Amino acid sequence: MLPAFLMGVAALFVVWTFLGWYARAKTEDVKRTLRWTGITVGILVIAILILTGRFAAAMAGLMGLSAWAWRVFNMIQVGRQFGGMFRGMSGASRSHAGGPKKSTVESKFIRMTLDHDSGDMDGDVLTGPYANRRLSSLSQKEILDLRDACESDPDSLALVESYLDRAHPDWRADPGGNDGAHQSGPPSSAMTPDEARRILGLADGASDDDINAAYRRLMGQLHPDKGGSDYLAAKVNAAKDLLLKK
Repeated sequence: MLPAFLMGVAALFVVWTFLGWYARAKTEDVKRTLRWTGITVGILVIAILILTGRFAAAMAGLMGLSAWAWRVFNMIQVGRQFGGMFRGMSGASRSHAGGPKKSTVESKFIRMTLDHDSGDMDGDVLTGPYANRRLSSLSQKEILDLRDACESDPDSLALVESYLDRAHPDWRADPGGNDGAHQSGPPSSAMTPDEARRILGLADGASDDDINAAYRRLMGQLHPDKGGSDYLAAKVNAAKDLLLKK
């Protein structure tokens, strides 16, 4: 009985340690570690089963083990969610409690915001013919006029086109849209740490875990199926890289 009890305690300790690491680790590290661990363990198990003549019996019991493996996977996911909750609690003093998380990207003509939770995108026109107007208050024709006015500033042009792609997905096929004559390029200006934090919706002093969590959340909102933007995705990537290097 005692050896079995000790083995159980050891197994629980290993699982608990793994859950703690999993909750804090970067997605790339988790994938790489699980991949190589799985390959190594799989090779060892198959070799032992073949040498002992139990390979056929083990395959027969594999279906039963799959249900147990699924429960373990769900437990790991729950552990990661709790880890994210605790990280959010630790950073509460650096943000408004319960306040929405928003990213802000500003250019010469436009200040664009993206809500992390809802994915809603809107912006303020800072200068030009529609200054002090919200993009959501403009008609498609007015936004296309604003787009023409932004031709001299690549960042502003990219932001307006990003908004058009989300709010008016068919605008490029419109006769006034020039069928996508302008293509949004990569961010053209150097980024500061303060700008990077605004893009990721983070406060000063955000941890690496906070940065990675905000990055994953934003990239989920910027998926092409949700009207994503290559320009904004490039901004988010640049912001994450800059803050993680500090």
